[in-house]
Amino acid sequence: FHNKTIVMTHNFTISIAAKWFEDSTNPALTDAQRAAGKQAYEQDIITASFPKAPDGSTIKYRSDVKTGLIFANAKNKAEGKQFIAFLMQEDNVRPYVEGALGRWFPVTKASQASPLGKADRHRKAVWNQFTGGTTPFDFTKNWKFTILNNENVGAKAMNRVVSEKVPVDKAVDELIARIKQVAG
Repeated sequence: FHNKTIVMTHNFTISIAAKWFEDSTNPALTDAQRAAGKQAYEQDIITASFPKAPDGSTIKYRSDVKTGLIFANAKNKAEGKQFIAFLMQEDNVRPYVEGALGRWFPVTKASQASPLGKADRHRKAVWNQFTGGTTPFDFTKNWKFTILNNENVGAKAMNRVVSEKVPVDKAVDELIARIKQVAG
């Protein structure tokens, strides 16, 4: 996207828009570079929710929660637990999320009410998408979907159609067969 070789990409963290925002305010960059960042952020880049599904319904955004863990053999388990407890406090998690310029959607209701989530059109689009309802990723229901995700089965099916000229119905049948083989 940054190299202008594609016009659209799925970017659930809005890190692309945030990069240009950071460029627009970075004192280490030249005036021209900051102006280019501002132009990109305020005028050239659009952050949008998913389109409607073929039946006209709203597509639910898939969400996940990043997790922390403490290894069984960790030397400082108590300190690890203290850090997680510290980070989960509203006064600590909010600055973390806001410091990342909205790259991650806040998990607490209080942080979701922060003005940052509606500060501009990029963050507002993400706020609307998340508050409009989400659904968990398939791997939260069946861990075997992580295997399919790592194999990139959806993209492979699309590649079979686009690059290898395989009929769509055959590529879909192969995709479904692989999902059934791995995930049951």
